[in-house]
Amino acid sequence: MDAIGPETAGNRAAPSAEHSRRRWGRLLLLVFVAVVGLIGGGFLWFVDRIETTETAPARDADGIVALTGGPFRINDALELLAAGRGQRLLITGVNPVTRPTQISRLMPEHQRWFSCCVDIDHSANTIGNAVETRRWARARGFRSLIVVTANYHMPRAKIRMWVPWPSD
Repeated sequence: MDAIGPETAGNRAAPSAEHSRRRWGRLLLLVFVAVVGLIGGGFLWFVDRIETTETAPARDADGIVALTGGPFRINDALELLAAGRGQRLLITGVNPVTRPTQISRLMPEHQRWFSCCVDIDHSANTIGNAVETRRWARARGFRSLIVVTANYHMPRAKIRMWVPWPSD
């Protein structure tokens, strides 16, 4: 005769608490791996889409906007202004305690532009930069802009610049 025990088909034992915990642990691990994989994949996709070379403006524009945060952005924007690539320059994202004279002293070759053609904005984030840029461009009737920023910042800047915002 066959032995009858808890392993037989008609008499299965209820899963133990330990077995249940292991199943939940595996499920949580699977979810964690999936989330990390999605985030990592998204980051790799983003990095793959970033331009690796500096892009010179294809044509002149009404205005130039420098999104602060990098050491050469303001100087590059001032060089574009000096070359006649735009009528005015907006430097946005400037520290609230920084004055235009402090910035102009760092670039003596471009000091003359600060008295006539440079505007400073103290918005501290991408959304604030976009809102102020839009307001600045509309107030001057500008229809085209050259944006000076880092290559990794450009995708986010493009989205923020063209998203329809509530009326200013």
